[in-house]
Amino acid sequence: MRIVNLPTDLLRTFITVIEVRSHTKAAELLNRSQPAVSLQIKRLEDMVGYKLIRQKGRIMHVSEKGEALAMHARQILRLNDLAIGLFERKHADSLLRIGLPLDYGVRHLQRAVTGVIHAHPALRLTVRCDLSRSLQEALLRDELDMIVALYQGGDPQFLVQSWEEQPVWVGADALQLDAFDALPLVAHPTGCVYRQRMTDALSSVERNWNVVFSSPDIDAVQQAVRDGLGFTSLTSPTTLEGMRRVSPSEGLPALEPIRIGLFYRQTRFGSWGNLVAETLTEAIETTLQIDAKLRA
Repeated sequence: MRIVNLPTDLLRTFITVIEVRSHTKAAELLNRSQPAVSLQIKRLEDMVGYKLIRQKGRIMHVSEKGEALAMHARQILRLNDLAIGLFERKHADSLLRIGLPLDYGVRHLQRAVTGVIHAHPALRLTVRCDLSRSLQEALLRDELDMIVALYQGGDPQFLVQSWEEQPVWVGADALQLDAFDALPLVAHPTGCVYRQRMTDALSSVERNWNVVFSSPDIDAVQQAVRDGLGFTSLTSPTTLEGMRRVSPSEGLPALEPIRIGLFYRQTRFGSWGNLVAETLTEAIETTLQIDAKLRA
């Protein structure tokens, strides 16, 4: 029989179990018995026809189908909770820990979150700005509850929604490519998605390069580019006055798109989580709309 609906209570139990990695802890959070939680996972597996979770001793493994379902489940629960939020009074919750990426439009995202804080004094929230890789590691260690981060591909754990943006080569207004045999690069440290896009593209066309300036701070990277130290790749949120976009006709290879993700732990969401998630989503989509107009 074809599946028509996936019950949200089963999806919520599934997400809770895989986030806390324990049926017992999930039962405590959901105010259910441990056998009831196990039964709900079994019902969901029977419904979809696949094993979603495998337990080997004390170690829990989420299957490939389970990982794929998790992303959609978080989206379904988000929409469900947004609908409920229309009728729910928000109250003081435990602290909501947010991570924003230094390597993607951090000022725009920070302004959006700050606006929420000012508009809702009851919201208890902390913000950490860092490189995307560090934010993802912190989310996995349960040091953050919700992050916006760049990622390489696939469906990473806790990914709820994703977007793509096209990075471009940029340099100082007066800096010309033909002045260099080896392309001078300004970049974030190793592990940054932008840096990987640049070096992969240059290697693909056997173009020599060397990193002449590296910093985790986006302000420092931007200033180094405007000072004429070298070239880098940026997207619209981080391209500033004093920089020029390098034309494809100048010979630099095209860069692969950047993937931006909204990640969060459903079990740490609280009654304010959807509001913050929607604010960040709107901020990202506004940025992408501006970028599309600039490219038109």
